[in-house]
Amino acid sequence: MNSNVTATIKKQIKSARLTLTAITQSELALYQSLYGDPVTMQFIGPCYDPAESAVLFQRCLKRTEQANSGWHFFSVQLAGQLQHHEQHEQHEQHEQQKVIGFITLIAKKSNVAPFEFGIVLSTARRGLGYAAEALTALFLHCFCQANIPALLARDNPNNNGMLKHIRQFGFVAAPAEPQKNTPPEKNAELTSYVLYPSAKNIALLNQLSQSFLAPPRVLVAAEIAEIAKNSTVSRL
Repeated sequence: MNSNVTATIKKQIKSARLTLTAITQSELALYQSLYGDPVTMQFIGPCYDPAESAVLFQRCLKRTEQANSGWHFFSVQLAGQLQHHEQHEQHEQHEQQKVIGFITLIAKKSNVAPFEFGIVLSTARRGLGYAAEALTALFLHCFCQANIPALLARDNPNNNGMLKHIRQFGFVAAPAEPQKNTPPEKNAELTSYVLYPSAKNIALLNQLSQSFLAPPRVLVAAEIAEIAKNSTVSRL
């Protein structure tokens, strides 16, 4: 693992409507809810009961707090929402309402794709462009500020929602090096893709980033696809 790279990953990344920030203990309840939901976990992995997910969350929290661990766990928060409640006695409850999901960015032992990412959002927040916006912010930070040479995504071929994003952002099939780091029992279930910071891909990310700046309009999937087409990004 390249500690110089991991040290440049910020604890907070902002976009037009969202803030990605390092997870805190207050987000345990949402984590338990998402990772215990069969619909959410259908293409991700096994469901966990509250006790199991609490253990996993504490592990994520500990690694996020460790310098140069190579593990980065972000909560996805609605920016600028519920601010008038900040001095309310139920402040913590309102803070939890702002969190709509989680993003993981984990170091890999690979020179081609040194980090793998994942994202999970609350059911009520899907289909509103939040995943595309959160990933756009993450990718721009990784490529333009942290100088990460590539990002790895592994996905179940039946997970159409994630595959949509993989195609839209310009991911390509992963070369052999990232794939050989996949546990053998997962090879039959997951397909590996890599996103590179090519000029075309960065241009697409910048266009997407700007497109989220016009509230309350939500960028729909067809519009994202049109931006990708106009940017002539390499597609799967």
